Amino acid sequence: MAIILAFNGFAQKQPQFTEEDAKQFYRTIQGDYVVADTDSTTTMVHLTPIWETPENRFQWLYLEAVKDEKVVLQKVLELQPKSERIYKVIVHDLKNPEQFIGRWGNRNFFDGFMPSILSKCGKMTFVKTADFSYQSNDGSIGFKRYKMFECFPKGDLLHFKFVQQDERFYIKRMPQGTNQILGYQGLKELTD
Repeated sequence: MAIILAFNGFAQKQPQFTEEDAKQFYRTIQGDYVVADTDSTTTMVHLTPIWETPENRFQWLYLEAVKDEKVVLQKVLELQPKSERIYKVIVHDLKNPEQFIGRWGNRNFFDGFMPSILSKCGKMTFVKTADFSYQSNDGSIGFKRYKMFECFPKGDLLHFKFVQQDERFYIKRMPQGTNQILGYQGLKELTD
């Protein structure tokens, strides 16, 4: 009995996640970005909020990446708070992705669908840093293999950072078998 009470007391002291924390993280990463790749091509990345209901707000984003006018990535991101500083992002595949191509411009399009259109794919953890940004926090140096982002070469290590102050996101990539770090920088083109 004493052990249970002590555990409950400890659990209540954990940082509380607020709706404002969710809004800040959600606003940070949503938008349209231009990413210049190392091979002189450009990728457009769209992160659009979907399924914003009163009971389930600030949790779902549709991600679509287009390179050379071809869709190279489609995912749905589910944001789940772990504490006031840490966010878990579950990355889902779409069961029929072709019907959602180009729908990033119509956030209400997804209202007619339920999460049953998704299959679970993988997860990431983001931590809030001192400079008001959020970065992936998996692995000892922040790099990890993210199998769900198949637009990157298989086996490469990746690190993501979203910076709220300058509305950019950064992707660092370490090709398999090397210690060379390649960096991508995205600039948010549109904001709400």
